[in-house]
Amino acid sequence: MLNPNLDRAALAAKFREDGRIRVENVLDPEIAERIRAACMNDVPFRFVAHIDGKNVTIPSEEFAKFDQQKFREFQSTLLDSASKGVGFFYGGYLMAHKLDDTGDEKMQFLHSVFEYLNGEEMLSFIREITGNDELKSADAQYTRFTPGQFLTRHRDENTNEQRRFAYVLAFSKNWHPDWGGLLQFFEDDGTPRDAWAPKFNSMSLFDVRHVHSVTFLAPFALEPRLSLTGWFRAKER
Repeated sequence: MLNPNLDRAALAAKFREDGRIRVENVLDPEIAERIRAACMNDVPFRFVAHIDGKNVTIPSEEFAKFDQQKFREFQSTLLDSASKGVGFFYGGYLMAHKLDDTGDEKMQFLHSVFEYLNGEEMLSFIREITGNDELKSADAQYTRFTPGQFLTRHRDENTNEQRRFAYVLAFSKNWHPDWGGLLQFFEDDGTPRDAWAPKFNSMSLFDVRHVHSVTFLAPFALEPRLSLTGWFRAKER
């Protein structure tokens, strides 16, 4: 799946500058197109959000049944937390470590991508770029941000999960930065640094100690922000 023409030495040198990098044309183009199509049509996204101090998952069919009052209450609670710098709201599908034997070819493909992230070819690539030899596994979540969705400022450090590096594989095309959905980086004190707009078939890779967010998606965004995200970890699956 990896593009065989990547200059690993140059990527490693760039990563050493600041513990982050964006690798363009990271996957074989046909595979990237197939993942994009799956994100557009096949991934069974659920809504994930931070409500009343808890992370919640809401099936799409349940969310569709919200009446006007329930939706207003949900939105009010969500935005109240977000106004204090806490929260998120987007579509997500967390990959399980084992796939049920459903015989569904589409789900088999989604799972094969997850297995590839945990395979030696990808893990060796990430070890080589980051200089970290302790990496043993990856987790993964397909994500879809649509207008009105966001992820507030945070770090991805988690001692129990032994996360070392976060990644975002992007599958949106022709993204306009005014649409929002930017991977925004910050100084430790909250001062904004720079921001990376989604770019098709790129991997943003960064040390989990970097403070970052996904900026609010504008109502005039013409397509969803599609990605496969997670962490490379020093923990066995």
